[in-house]
Amino acid sequence: MKLLVLTSRYTANRDIIEEDFGRQTRLFSALKKFKHDIDFFVADYRKFENRDTRLHGINVAIRPFGIFHFFSFIKNLNAALKNRKYDFLIATSDPLWGIIGYIFARKHKVRFVYDLHDNYETYATYKIPFFKHIDGFVLENSDLVTTVSYTLKDKITKIRKNKVFVVQNGVDAKLFRPMDKLNCRRALSLPKDAKIIAYAGSIQRVQGIDLLVDVFTELKCDIKELKLVIVGRFVKGEEKYIDLNRNGIIYLKSLTQYDVVKVINAADVAVVPNPENAFTKYCFPYKVVEYMACNKPIVATSVGDVGRFLRQFKQSLCRQNDKADMMEKIRKQLNSKKANYRIVAIRNSWDRIALKLNKVLRNHS
Repeated sequence: MKLLVLTSRYTANRDIIEEDFGRQTRLFSALKKFKHDIDFFVADYRKFENRDTRLHGINVAIRPFGIFHFFSFIKNLNAALKNRKYDFLIATSDPLWGIIGYIFARKHKVRFVYDLHDNYETYATYKIPFFKHIDGFVLENSDLVTTVSYTLKDKITKIRKNKVFVVQNGVDAKLFRPMDKLNCRRALSLPKDAKIIAYAGSIQRVQGIDLLVDVFTELKCDIKELKLVIVGRFVKGEEKYIDLNRNGIIYLKSLTQYDVVKVINAADVAVVPNPENAFTKYCFPYKVVEYMACNKPIVATSVGDVGRFLRQFKQSLCRQNDKADMMEKIRKQLNSKKANYRIVAIRNSWDRIALKLNKVLRNHS
């Protein structure tokens, strides 16, 4: 089948094309193995680039998007659909692409898949007048809907119940794998004798980094050799509220995925500190399954699908917004032996998730 994926170039503060990062590139690269002909149509609203490239054998059309580029973007999308005669248009990463994609899929009589990458109600585009109602119409009338989590599927049942399929985020199990802890610490110039807590991901209060910093500060009073290693980028404006200059915090800023694997393996425990809110309740964090694929002891708040995914590892789950419970679980996990998380993580490899999506598409083609 011929598939066109309509997406933003940037998600989670990352360039999905240049960094080969995230759900879009990884899921559809895996899906291509099932003999689909896949193209990307990518909206660039930062660099405003206009160029074509290839990624994992996928043709990628990067087109500028913004106030001054809107009509040229639409014209190019229309031409792509007219010239290639796709079987499916899949819109992902922002509800704006859901609406635009739905309109042009209907125009060209292409089946339309709306991929809910997150709870889009938390996105800036939802502030546009009447946007929620238009998005609701698209959600109700799409040919197929995929959601990143079971909680998100449950949330949309008031609007739509049929032909909704959960397609969670996955992991590259060949990249995210157990590695020698001391070798990873040497490679990153981290102290070899420290107790290390690791976090990798976006840095913002909505994902509980402020809570993790406070928990670390209290734990360090008793565990002098304790370090908190953080990898990721600040969401704009969050620098004012999250202090990473405290004693014992090592901020490595943004790293390649290859070095993120080393950070996870260098740690004694990796943490997912999400509080429960309109964003975290319905997301499925990459970091959960990436930590697990490295077989690293984990502490994660039991929010949304994270609680479901880690349900057999009770020692890893703590209550959301509960510093005392998080501290207790981190203390225990700092000295725990490795649990066999990897066997569970592999079930969420991108190849297995793509297999599920392939069956959905073929059953509804």
